[in-house]
Amino acid sequence: CIVLSRTWGIGFWTYLLGDSAVGLANRAKELLHPEVALAPKEWAGLVLVVAFFVLCAATAMPRWSAVLVMRARALSGDVHCLHHFLAPAFIAGFYRATNSRIAKAYGLVLFIAAIGVVVANMPYPWREIVDAGVVINLFAGVLALVVFSAKTFGFDRPPTAWGSCDFRSGDPLLAARSGAISAATDREQGLVSAA
Repeated sequence: CIVLSRTWGIGFWTYLLGDSAVGLANRAKELLHPEVALAPKEWAGLVLVVAFFVLCAATAMPRWSAVLVMRARALSGDVHCLHHFLAPAFIAGFYRATNSRIAKAYGLVLFIAAIGVVVANMPYPWREIVDAGVVINLFAGVLALVVFSAKTFGFDRPPTAWGSCDFRSGDPLLAARSGAISAATDREQGLVSAA
């Protein structure tokens, strides 16, 4: 049951990011057609958009992915079965998290919805340019989820340097688990003594 719920939670987000990336890549690849000739300002826009999303892919996506994987790691046999059923929402921090994590989770959904409407109404080639940048970010998220999951569940090396579980400090079960994950990893990396 634990492996299933962790797979359900991480698999949901991996699929969602991957499917979105493939869909947007199909639109963005219209920029590669031989008959497309971008104007200098459009080339400049493409370079700036890609640079921005490469920066996001190297910083924000690994941090977000690390939180998901570490929260998935907290799903164990002593966690209520409802959290296993709602694993995608649980690991994303939509509930049973710090106020900051909850605000980030819901804020991200609102931001994606708003930016989706804006980008969908952009003229050619600007929509395709933005889509090209978003594809980079989405693929980085998929890669980070896969790598962090493999390291965490295959080698017991959670990505604590990239993020934290963000459970409420007053949560009797999960707050202790969050601290135990960080302490065990610090000991493994030689950052604190085991005594």
